Amino acid sequence: MTMNVVVFQLNGSDDDLITGAAPAQALDSVRQAWRQGQREQQIQSSDVTRVHSIWQPSRLDQVFLAETFPEAGHTYLFERPEGDDWTDALEHARRVMAEAEGVDLRERGQETIVRAERDGEWLPVLHSTSAPLPFSASLPLVEGKLYVGFAKVATMPNGRVGMSHLTRSRFEAMSEEEFLELAGEFSDNLLRGLTFKVFPDEELGTMATIERDGPCAGSAIMLDDFHEKAASQVGEDRLIVGLVSPDHIFIAGAGSGRAKQIREAVLTSPDTGSDMVPCLLLVDADGMDMIAERPR
Repeated sequence: MTMNVVVFQLNGSDDDLITGAAPAQALDSVRQAWRQGQREQQIQSSDVTRVHSIWQPSRLDQVFLAETFPEAGHTYLFERPEGDDWTDALEHARRVMAEAEGVDLRERGQETIVRAERDGEWLPVLHSTSAPLPFSASLPLVEGKLYVGFAKVATMPNGRVGMSHLTRSRFEAMSEEEFLELAGEFSDNLLRGLTFKVFPDEELGTMATIERDGPCAGSAIMLDDFHEKAASQVGEDRLIVGLVSPDHIFIAGAGSGRAKQIREAVLTSPDTGSDMVPCLLLVDADGMDMIAERPR
């Protein structure tokens, strides 16, 4: 019961539900659960007609609910304790859930993770510091701004994408040899089906996109030879790279007319279903830096 499972009902249908989970004691656990649910399905907050959580939302989450789902009903099972001592509240919830059919809710909330762990392939997954994954392992791509984590990723029977993230504790327990083996696996998986498409324009310059037969095409930026390959496609060394979503990446020369178009695509991106905030990168042979991020 240390996790707050949150169910988002869509369009008033009990058969159309999105489930997310976050640490119960987190002040923004409902917000975290919403982001997790959006990773599985591209939905709008206006589609949500009811939000039901195991634990009463904090004051911070109450503001989030009122602003994000102004027309939706809000319900919960257990009251949030005052202060930092959750001992009695957790014990009460465990007893009640052990005796009630509501335990099925928690099991359903774990189904996506179980399926991803069983059927998924390891892939690198991008996330921003503004959308942190508190218990997941990650490494910096742009220190303090953009990170890459690791997850088993699978398509669920309903067509949504499910993930089971590599935890920080599991990562820290790995030997160097074990991590290098994992790194080789997720790199090979990412490269499978990864292709460049090039769009030349005499006036604006060349733009390239990277596509993948599956999710996480944007994670190509973490590959060792990303700059070399991308530069060869657009014919310039200094690159503007737009991560419009984790699955959509646009590349052009930093001095080309395409750069302005890519910036606009990033700043107006409609993507809200991932832990990565759309961003604009400057990439050259010396590394990468973030020069813009979509307003939140």
